[in-house]
Amino acid sequence: METQTEINADETTEQEPLAETLEKILELQNKNSRQLVQSLRENLNFQNQVRQGMQKELEDLKEQQRGEQFTPILKAVAAVCVEYRKVLSDDAIPKRIRRTLGLMFDELEDILSEYDAEVFNSAIGEQRRPLLTKIINTVTTGDKNLHNTIARSRRPGVIRNGRPLYREFVDVYVYDANAGGKKSESARSE
Repeated sequence: METQTEINADETTEQEPLAETLEKILELQNKNSRQLVQSLRENLNFQNQVRQGMQKELEDLKEQQRGEQFTPILKAVAAVCVEYRKVLSDDAIPKRIRRTLGLMFDELEDILSEYDAEVFNSAIGEQRRPLLTKIINTVTTGDKNLHNTIARSRRPGVIRNGRPLYREFVDVYVYDANAGGKKSESARSE
């Protein structure tokens, strides 16, 4: 039979490896907890970056879609607005109808301005902007400084974000050393 001291010694020797094992387990659990916290932080940061990137892309796409999907409609509105506004000066149309048409054209222009489009006219003598204007007639001139400048604005244009929705119709000065300012009746378009 074992004595009490021998039994206590056996228990002590059994408890020492058990304590060491528990310490190792606790140390490994702490290490796993730290790694788990670090992984969760990294995952949260990554999710935030992805969310911010997606939000920015969504906002960009919404802005692009807002403008681009209406471009064909805005072009049609611009054409109607510019082409038919001259009808208002026709005296053959009764005054009441002219007033109603004037209000309609004002509403069309409001639609254009709501989508950042504006009606414009080039000033006489201003340098011609090829992407925004369409040449109807040329006017020969002996002045080199007037070459490729606006001689007359026939019909206004409509521009949106630097792009034409409807090109302005203009007459343009063309330099000719032999010309004395006579008008050329040849029409050309670009």
